[in-house]
Amino acid sequence: MPRASIFGGSWLNDDNAGSRYAILDNWPDNSNDDIGARGRSDDRISTWRRSRSRQSSTTAMWRFRWSALLSCFGEHVTRSGIAGRRERFRSSRPVAGIFIEAFLTKRYRNLIGQVVAPANLQEAYRLVARGKRTSSGYLEFKEYDGLNLSVLAEDMASGRYQAGTPSTFYVFDPKKRLISALPFRDRVAQQALCLVIGPIFERALLPRTFASRPGKGTHTGVRALQSDLRRLSRGGPVYFLKTDFAQYFASIDRARLWRLIEAKISCAGTLRILEAMIPRSGKGLPIGSLTSQIFANVYAGATLDRHLQQGLEEKHWYRYMDDIVVLGESTERLRVVKDSIETFARDDLGLAFSKWQIAPASRGINFLGYRVWASHKLLRKDSVTRAKRIIAACRRHNDAARLEKFLSAWLGHAAHADSNNLLRHLGVN
Repeated sequence: MPRASIFGGSWLNDDNAGSRYAILDNWPDNSNDDIGARGRSDDRISTWRRSRSRQSSTTAMWRFRWSALLSCFGEHVTRSGIAGRRERFRSSRPVAGIFIEAFLTKRYRNLIGQVVAPANLQEAYRLVARGKRTSSGYLEFKEYDGLNLSVLAEDMASGRYQAGTPSTFYVFDPKKRLISALPFRDRVAQQALCLVIGPIFERALLPRTFASRPGKGTHTGVRALQSDLRRLSRGGPVYFLKTDFAQYFASIDRARLWRLIEAKISCAGTLRILEAMIPRSGKGLPIGSLTSQIFANVYAGATLDRHLQQGLEEKHWYRYMDDIVVLGESTERLRVVKDSIETFARDDLGLAFSKWQIAPASRGINFLGYRVWASHKLLRKDSVTRAKRIIAACRRHNDAARLEKFLSAWLGHAAHADSNNLLRHLGVN
């Protein structure tokens, strides 16, 4: 169904005001206060420039205000480089103890209809079923899948939805982690919710965070790091700061997280579903849930990322969940950055470093399973050791099926490194 294009701005907030603004995110039947033009300037920066010349005590108050009297609508021609440009500013509403630019510019409401829409639930069901078609949870749900999806939609829309009890187990690859596996029905509910709210929070993240995002991931993060490292190395020695937080998922303060959630979402029905999945009090998010991946990324992305880029004005940083790398031209500057990150994370997020390192980039940077240099990258030593152990065990027990399954995944990872000599040595190329 096509969406309605409502030109003329919004009565609800300054960011959407002006005759050039088009409301493109409402369905045709959602006629609300977004209709109508507001008497505001179409170009905020021109107002700011003109008010700067006023040498009075009110200059600061005028600096980022809109004004219909000082509008420059039609003053600048297309492609002039001036028309429509907006000055960067910071929100005056603090979350987690700092001022966050862009993250608070828009709140979303009336999302529950999209979450429980039949097409959305069907897509969520299809995505969750991939790779699970032999599991007992899927087979039980599939027997009456139409009815199950209908009941799930009613429960989510009415506020009766309650999450089931997850099964827990430990994995030891590469270190011991407690995993929580939700029942199939709850995974469908989470997927349906995340299909709607995921893009909302995705748009609020900065480009240099790579975890749990479409078009990002480990390989994209490593390529971005190596690309910048090559370019910076032409100008002289480069150093790096690497940090890691202790028990990141288990240390997330849910009350602080909920302030970030409610800064973007005001739909009561959607918030009720989220509350059934993530309690408002206490600490920790379970590893293994789709909502945990999204909100663990948002917890640092809405705060720590902006502290790095806007507060410290660092240009070359890379974050994958709780792993952070910052490139710099001196160890003194990186130590200042390290102390600032550590203080900010402790005071505003309740997080603590488990380890950190400042060293020359010529030693190689351990990041996302690789050791990265400007000229090449290798697999991490622990990854190679683990692969040798598994391959040897499979060959010793003649377990061809397990070996094939392991190699299909590990060789894909190794293909992104300079690993030809290693693969020949292991006899798997």
